[in-house]
Amino acid sequence: MNKPPLPPPHSAPLPAEEAHAGRRLTEALVQVAAEHARDREVPDSVVVAALSSALGCVAAAIARSNGFDLARYEEFIAAHFVRVFQAESARPVFH
Repeated sequence: MNKPPLPPPHSAPLPAEEAHAGRRLTEALVQVAAEHARDREVPDSVVVAALSSALGCVAAAIARSNGFDLARYEEFIAAHFVRVFQAESARPVFH
């Protein structure tokens, strides 16, 4: 039985233009979320929950539409989230 295709491993190099587009999208999403939260006085916990929910919705839709093994794709997404969280947590905080 053929297994559904897996997402690319995190070590697979992306073309520079795709990596740059991903960084720009990330920056834009963070900016919009921050502005929305500030303008509407939304607590940080709600922002994190909303962005996590959005990630889950988009990732599940991508996995389903591409026929990925859902459990393996969930592991891939969770591992990527942890790597980003750890990298960002190590950055200095400027007030």
